[in-house]
Amino acid sequence: MNVRKMLLLPFMVIFLLGSLGLQAKAVQAADSLEYREYDNLINILEDGDGQNRVFQFTTKNKLTAVNTTLSLYINNIKADPKDYTVDYDSYTITLNKAPYSGSELHIQYGIIPGFEWGEGISGTPNVGIALPKGDGSTRTFSVPLYYTLSSTKNVSLYINGTKVTSSNFTFNAKTNTITLSEKQQVPYSGSTIYFYIPAASITGPLSPTGAEAENPPVTSPVPTATPKSSPSASPVPSATPKSSPTASPKPSVTPKSSPSASPSPGAATPAATPSPSTGKETSGKPKEPLAHVPTGESYPGSITAMSGNIFTVTLPAAAGGSGFTSYLMVKNASGQVVRQIKLEPGSTSIYSLANLGLPTGGYYSYLKTVNQSGGLSASIPQFMTVNHEPNNIQVYIGGEKQSYEQPPVNSNGNVLVPLRAIFESLGATVEWDSSTQTVTATKEGRTVVLTIGSKTAYINGVPVTLSAEPQLVNGYTMVPVRFVSEAFGGEVEWNGEASSVVVFQNKPSVPTSAESEQPAAAPPEPTESGPSSSSPILSNISKGISAPSDIVFVIDVTGSMGEVIDYIKESVKSFVDSVPAGSNFAVMAYRDFNYYDDYYNDVESFDFTQDKDKLKGYLDTLVAYGGGDDDESGLEAIHMGAYILEELGSSNAKRIIFVTDAAVHDTYLLSQFTVQETVDMLKADKITFDAIAPTSGHAYNQIIQLVNSNPGGMLYDIEDASVLSLHE
Repeated sequence: MNVRKMLLLPFMVIFLLGSLGLQAKAVQAADSLEYREYDNLINILEDGDGQNRVFQFTTKNKLTAVNTTLSLYINNIKADPKDYTVDYDSYTITLNKAPYSGSELHIQYGIIPGFEWGEGISGTPNVGIALPKGDGSTRTFSVPLYYTLSSTKNVSLYINGTKVTSSNFTFNAKTNTITLSEKQQVPYSGSTIYFYIPAASITGPLSPTGAEAENPPVTSPVPTATPKSSPSASPVPSATPKSSPTASPKPSVTPKSSPSASPSPGAATPAATPSPSTGKETSGKPKEPLAHVPTGESYPGSITAMSGNIFTVTLPAAAGGSGFTSYLMVKNASGQVVRQIKLEPGSTSIYSLANLGLPTGGYYSYLKTVNQSGGLSASIPQFMTVNHEPNNIQVYIGGEKQSYEQPPVNSNGNVLVPLRAIFESLGATVEWDSSTQTVTATKEGRTVVLTIGSKTAYINGVPVTLSAEPQLVNGYTMVPVRFVSEAFGGEVEWNGEASSVVVFQNKPSVPTSAESEQPAAAPPEPTESGPSSSSPILSNISKGISAPSDIVFVIDVTGSMGEVIDYIKESVKSFVDSVPAGSNFAVMAYRDFNYYDDYYNDVESFDFTQDKDKLKGYLDTLVAYGGGDDDESGLEAIHMGAYILEELGSSNAKRIIFVTDAAVHDTYLLSQFTVQETVDMLKADKITFDAIAPTSGHAYNQIIQLVNSNPGGMLYDIEDASVLSLHE
């Protein structure tokens, strides 16, 4: 029996004895944890123990099958609704199959219009009410209020996670309506709108007729979760490793059940301008703010467009610091990351849009600085266009490239576009009078009238002289894009070098959080001549795998991995298509176990599967964020990977592919294991160990020992892993 089995045996015996006789009982956390995450509420359940199928959840919010949408997640993977049933009366979830021991379970339910919940704002209990979503024109919203109020003081309104100044809206308690002033921008279509009432202002329910009921006052909802003050508040066992050298790695397989404290409404939705006081958009509790790196408009770096499709990036030394990393981020119009380039503080860099290899389209670029503990500062995203066919004029509305049956034309310096297409793109309704050759467009009380061949147009009856008259081109009625867009409140810019017209009716809202930075481009699909990997590193590894194998990807997902995590995820997706059929794959993503983090699990384990699409879905959930000191808990994660390899019980060859940019903790003060113990374990269990890691320094001296533990292992330089190489 090897050393690791001996360490695990006492824990497994206790676990098995403790689980006897519990099959028919509902599992309920001793102290239910529920918190806000963007436009959802998350409720942590008890971990799986391999036998129980019935899990009970506690909430002070009223849930029904109608007023919300509820989903179950097992190890952060959304479960198939066919695999479980929800009893809203008893607040229990029954699974068809018991989750394996150590599985992390939580439910997520949506804050949809009409839903009501309890939430703390600045330490004060409030009742939140989700109002109808914005439609781009409405300024008055009905509040589905079922209470009488003793006061309307201190009510608050949030649109897309940003608090509306009290002077910019009014609440009418008699009609239960909220009206935005003209100073407040109209919420664009799909905007989330939340109204909050202090719980202390609620005195009782309304009767069906709207009059105050005679029933005694009801107790209003209270905040569903308050931020924990210490790790001991966690309702399920923490993954924090024990300091004893004989501790078993098994208990640490369970991710911490406290990925986040309850965020404030202002931080509930990712925003392009995170609060400097938090340093991180997605959480209301300060992590470790980048105090000397302002965020938003005050961010010290800048991106400046130059002639020749060139832009410069200036990053002063003020954006740097010990443990800080800065990047140039480029997203496509869908908000997916297409380029991420590491920057050196105190320098100015020049980039060519053509050399970045971006296809024709619109892109958002911004600068960001992160630290290991999750602090983040970012500049305001800027929109830019790439056009590899400058003779063809491109039109972008709200960042989206428009496609017209009749391409835009240049008429004496004026860009003309098909009238119906442009009007409808701007949200206007169009009427065409063939007898008078007149088009009439209306939107939000504004009427625009144009006539073919006439330079005189009318806006609400007021004549306006056009720089170019509407005209017929190949049977299409073409109108000047600048006049039409500005007539309906749009801002228009012309990029002559890229032959692009850019129109924005509303200020673009582009999130800069780590969660929002999903990669855009997938690697090439396998061809008929055989599968291949876009990653030279993983291609070399796959060449040595000639028979079905059981492979665990042990991946460092701390903040410093931000530059390479997308490369790793996309490369792994391609890699699994290049190994023999019958192989099993699992993922063990880890952070810093000895550093308690309210925001991110220190380990996320995704069980073995032969379903490659399922594995790729696992990978898409990974976010590089958080962490503590420079060294990470790689040895614990490797032992966890070895454990699940053993549990699988397969006769396939066993392999661990380890990915990190840092050294590992290898002293009993900060780790359960040493490097030598891990080498001995890999030898005993005959696990081939490959690594994508530093090839110099302390990390190299540690990891090369693991690679050499068995024949066949290889070490590849983490510096060769880059998002850019995916597009070469």
